Amino acid sequence: MKGCDLILSSLDTFATREGDPAPGIYARLFAAHPELEALFLMDTDGGVRGSMLQQAFECLIDVAEGGRMAGVVLGAERVNHESYGVPDNLFDAFFLAIRDSVKASLADDWTAETSAAWTRLLARAGQASYR
Repeated sequence: MKGCDLILSSLDTFATREGDPAPGIYARLFAAHPELEALFLMDTDGGVRGSMLQQAFECLIDVAEGGRMAGVVLGAERVNHESYGVPDNLFDAFFLAIRDSVKASLADDWTAETSAAWTRLLARAGQASYR
């Protein structure tokens, strides 16, 4: 199976197993970077978190499929997040939390090949979003 197919398959399995992935992904992100949780104090209904996660998934899929939309969106969002005091390494931490949540959900179905595909995907997503 090629990298794009592995990414899409892992995301599909993740969605099937997890239902709403937002709580788990954000719990993982905030556990690793508690300072980020304060940025969401006004997001009392989870709408901002849900929107950010949806956009992140769309960008990851776009990168996996070789699209061009993600580079523009992620570049703009890096600049936007700088205004909130989010440095690049913490911006990227969100994508690591997504990957780690997918990996935990897939458990024994997460293979070395899947891991390598995600490593390539996250590297491309990071490169695509730099100005």
